[in-house]
Amino acid sequence: MIKSLLLKIIAFILSLVDRFCYIIFRILFGKDFLPADLRGRFDHLKSYTVQVDDPNYKPGEETKPIRRVGYEKELISTPVPGVTTLNGLLDHVVKQFGDLPMLGSRTFKNKSVEKLDGKDWEVFHFDDVKYETYNQIYSRIINLSRGIARFTGLNSKDFFGIFEETRKEWLMTLHACMRYNITVMTVYSTLGDESLIEAVNECELPAMLVNEASLKKLAYQITPNTPTLKYLIYASSWEGKKEETQKHIAELEKNGVSVLSFEEVEELGKQETNPIPVKEEQRGDSLTVVMYTSGTTSKPKGVMLTAKNILSISVGAREQFGLPHTYLGYLPLSHILEMAAEHYILGLGGKIGYGNSKTLTTKASSTARPVGDLEAVAPQIFCGVPRVYDTIKKGVSEKIKAGSPIIQWLFKTAYDCKLNALKNGRDTPLFNFLIFRKIKSMAGGRLVGCLSGGAPLSKQSQEFFRVCFGASTFQGYGLTETSAAGVKAKFQTNVAGVVVPCVEIKLISVPHLNYLADSPVPRGEIAIRGNSVALGYYKQPEKTKEAFMEDGYFLTGDVGQLNEDGTISIIDRVKNLVKLSHGEYIALERLESIYNGCPYVAPNGIMVYGDSFGSFPVAIVIAQPGPTKRFAEENGITGTFSEICKHPKVQQHILKSLEELAKTYKLKRYEEIKAIRVFDDVWSPENDLLTAAFKLKRNNIVQKYRTYIDEMYQGTY
Repeated sequence: MIKSLLLKIIAFILSLVDRFCYIIFRILFGKDFLPADLRGRFDHLKSYTVQVDDPNYKPGEETKPIRRVGYEKELISTPVPGVTTLNGLLDHVVKQFGDLPMLGSRTFKNKSVEKLDGKDWEVFHFDDVKYETYNQIYSRIINLSRGIARFTGLNSKDFFGIFEETRKEWLMTLHACMRYNITVMTVYSTLGDESLIEAVNECELPAMLVNEASLKKLAYQITPNTPTLKYLIYASSWEGKKEETQKHIAELEKNGVSVLSFEEVEELGKQETNPIPVKEEQRGDSLTVVMYTSGTTSKPKGVMLTAKNILSISVGAREQFGLPHTYLGYLPLSHILEMAAEHYILGLGGKIGYGNSKTLTTKASSTARPVGDLEAVAPQIFCGVPRVYDTIKKGVSEKIKAGSPIIQWLFKTAYDCKLNALKNGRDTPLFNFLIFRKIKSMAGGRLVGCLSGGAPLSKQSQEFFRVCFGASTFQGYGLTETSAAGVKAKFQTNVAGVVVPCVEIKLISVPHLNYLADSPVPRGEIAIRGNSVALGYYKQPEKTKEAFMEDGYFLTGDVGQLNEDGTISIIDRVKNLVKLSHGEYIALERLESIYNGCPYVAPNGIMVYGDSFGSFPVAIVIAQPGPTKRFAEENGITGTFSEICKHPKVQQHILKSLEELAKTYKLKRYEEIKAIRVFDDVWSPENDLLTAAFKLKRNNIVQKYRTYIDEMYQGTY
């Protein structure tokens, strides 16, 4: 009792000292020392959006078009006035920032095998990040473009594919193709054979950039089934072995496919004395990229994007983060979020250091040496999908829990004080220096802004990043087909953001789900129209007709809510709503986002399932090793991790933890999970249980665990 009281007194004194430090900092530096989301740039606005008139408006069925305040009359389409194409953007930034660093990466040295968490892991060793300037990269792009034209014979409106991991060669190839107005087809580097073959054949693709490690697959599985694919350019790989590479090239050439390395094509263009002329210059509204989606339920669709689409979606973050920044590129460039982020950074003269999701962090279980990509690049802007944020959060949390009781108490005290301060528009300079500085250094120590996209980010992870890393942390909202809600200028969770200035949206009533656009708090399916909306799906007119309306709106399938301040919250997904036996609907993605906050659940490691013949949801859970093993040790449970996961006491404890989360979030009784099965499996794009964007492939997971799901509903759990 006395000890508890003493700790409370110490915590109170620390918070008073911290507030005194805050006052001193405000007097000395004004608002300049505060993070962007606490500077109150938009506090004078009662609403960030305004509804505009539309002659086709249908009262009672939909809202009027909603636009960003200040853009009621005209939507913007480019981050740089007068620039309408990707060629124009590149020319502009090179002229303006020529001698500044542009793209960089770490040179791979070697790999070794180390024992981590009782398993053998391949560990990769790197040199420091080295950057090339805008002028240097521009020169290489020109050489590459001429080399591609000479090697493949491609020119305006021909197709060229990119089947490669995110790296500077990816972005250089995109812009090299733009110089000749060649349409680029992009696919995820983890796409399965069948989907890759379908995409190549659908585009009748003649040439493609690939990774050296993919040559074997291309030689024996892909090119025998893709008759139009005749030219391959390969970029070097960590896994590349010269003898095997030459063997695969020989097999490809036997199949009638010509193969050159990236460097050879560059050199070919460099030696070009009489460059092939461009047949037709690029226009802002012409087809520029066909971006294949990751495909959660059906075969991937090729989304047709124009240069205007790509330039438009890079506008959203500009007003929030402003100045040039360092950015860590590691998300798939075949995902619209990464492509938009990188062009936003380049438009401001920033630099991009490339990494990999496998080598992101510096920690005991990392596979990168001497440090992870975050620490090596030290970005100021960071983008990620919720799985990445959840992974980092759980890693830091486990490290804190492994510390002494005093360390845990200090962290909790600092965390609670800072969270409360942020909600009241303040910062905590003392706690930042004493406690959070070391955590922030895990990401290089310079983070100012974090953006999450691809799926809803849990409230816990958003708050954790904002508190521990000191970075303004926002949820973005958008799809490959479009981009809608962007960033916001206040510390706020469970909000997707404000409509960006390049689009307008409206909410369309979904009566059978009781989401009504004319209710006091308007709710309905989000429809988007504007400069970032794609042309449609390549060679799929029926799918295009289903989603792209004649009046220019795209139906997202997401249910949104228009908040009082003009922000949008994503509250449901039309197609992921499941009706239970008593007639109530549950939103699977929303529940998964909440239950992912359980410390015993691995990042993106829970699939909630509802059956129309059942009265409650059940879940398949992938256990987070650290907390689960710790609970087992404390309760005398032994065995392999797989055996620990199956132990009844472990499963009951994790279910109880999920039930506590349900109470915290005040979920309805029918939204509470009543049964679970826990596994030590891995869900990944490689085993086809996650998409390349790390979304659940729900149908595949259900199929894999169908027996266990049936058992839970039959009461044999």
